[in-house]
Amino acid sequence: MKGSIFSVLLPALLLFACRATAQRQPNVIIVLTDDMGYSDLGTYGNPLIQTPFLDHLATQGVKATGYMVTSPSCTPSRVSLLTGRYPSRSQLNFPIPPGYKIGLPDEDVTIAEMLKAVGYNTCMIGKWHLGDIQPYNFPTAQGFDHYYGLLYSHDYRYPYVVTDTTLKMYRDRTPESNKPADSSITSIYTSEAIKYVQQQTKDKPFFLYLAHNMPHLPVAASGKFSGHSAGGLYGDVVEEIDARLADLWKVVEAKGFADNTILVFSSDNGPWIDFPARMAADSVTKPWHVGSTGIFRGKKGETYEGGHRVPFIVYWKNHVPAGKVISESFTSMDVLPTLAQWTKAPLPKGRTLDGESVSDLLTGKKAAKVHAPIYYVNYGLPEAVRVGDWKLRITSDTAKHTQLVELFNLKQDIRERTNLAAENPVKVNELTALLKAYTGAVPN
Repeated sequence: MKGSIFSVLLPALLLFACRATAQRQPNVIIVLTDDMGYSDLGTYGNPLIQTPFLDHLATQGVKATGYMVTSPSCTPSRVSLLTGRYPSRSQLNFPIPPGYKIGLPDEDVTIAEMLKAVGYNTCMIGKWHLGDIQPYNFPTAQGFDHYYGLLYSHDYRYPYVVTDTTLKMYRDRTPESNKPADSSITSIYTSEAIKYVQQQTKDKPFFLYLAHNMPHLPVAASGKFSGHSAGGLYGDVVEEIDARLADLWKVVEAKGFADNTILVFSSDNGPWIDFPARMAADSVTKPWHVGSTGIFRGKKGETYEGGHRVPFIVYWKNHVPAGKVISESFTSMDVLPTLAQWTKAPLPKGRTLDGESVSDLLTGKKAAKVHAPIYYVNYGLPEAVRVGDWKLRITSDTAKHTQLVELFNLKQDIRERTNLAAENPVKVNELTALLKAYTGAVPN
C-alpha cells in the first residue's frame, strides 16, 4: 500500500518541485537598441533627451560606465552578446546583407538555447541581423520559441540600398507583412512584447530579447512623440523607446513579475556619425539625426571608445544594488555567462567562451578581478587591445600603405587625444604581442 501511495504521490511531488524551482528562476528581459550612443540618455548626461524610465531604472539598479561591445557594428556585436564569444569565431565579421550565404552557425549556443534547456519559454522581438537562410539561421532555429520582427535593419531598401529584396515582418519563420512605416516600428515591437508578457505565467520562467531597430537611421517617431523632444527628431525616437519600455514594464509589474525579473538595457554599438551619403538619399535624413558619444572619441565602425562604449543598465530587485555606478570594464560577451550564473543554467559545453561572469561586479559582493585583455574587433580583425589603463590601437590604410600605431592611457586620457606610442615602445611591443595572439587563437 505504501508503495502504491508513493507511486501516486511521487509524480505530483516532482511536478510541484519543478514548478517551485521554475518560480525561483528569474525571468530575463534584454532590451537592445540600435546605434544608440553612450550619452543619449538623461542618466548618461544628455541635457536634451528626456528618458525618465531609464533614468529611474538606473537609480534602482546598476549603471555601467565601462561597459563595451566587442565590435562597433551590428552583426558582429549581436553575435557576441548572444553567444559570449568574439564574432570571429562565428565568421560573422561585418553587417551581413539579406540573402548572404552564411549566418549564425548552428553549432553556436545562444542565450536563448542556454535558457530553453533549463525550462525557459523564449521569445525574440525585433531586429535579428544574424542571417536569413531558412531554416538554419532564423531565431526559431537558435533557441527562440517565438519570433516577430525584421530580420535586418530597416534601411535595407530603396533609396538607401540598391536591392531587389522586400523587407518583411516575420512571425516565427513566415513573412506576415511588408515592413511597416518606420515611425511605427517601435510601437509595434512594444505591442508584441506586451502581448507576449501577458501570456506568461509564474509556473514557467521566460526570456524576452527585445531588439529595437531604432535609433538606427532613418529615424522616425510615432504620433505624440514626433516633434516632442528638445533633442530633435533623434531625441523623439529615443524618448519613444523610453516611454514604450515604461509601458512594457507596467505590464511586467501588473503580472506580478517585477520582483523576479532581470532587466538589461543596452545598445549594439556607438552612433552612426559621418554616415554614408546613401543615407541622405531620402532628402530627409540629416547629419544631426544621430546620437552622441559624449566625451568619447570615435563612432560606429571605429575602435576608438565612442564606437564601443554604450549604455548598460541592469535591474534585478534585491540582487543588484540600487543606484550603483560601476566604472570597471566588462563586455557584451560577459552577459551570457553572467545570466548562466544567475539562472543556474549550465554553460554551453564544447564551446570556447570568451566572456566571463561578472556577477560579483554587478551585485557588489566583492571587488571583481580586472577583465583583461579586452579586444576591439573590427571586420574580423583585432584593431585594438586593452589591458588595465593601457590601450593599443593599430590600423592600416591599404591605399596609402601606411600603418597608424596609437597608444593611450585611458585613466589619464579617456578622450584618446594623446598618442603615447613613441615614448612607450616596451608597452607597445607588449600589447602588439597580445594582438598577434588573438589572430592566432581566434579563427578569422
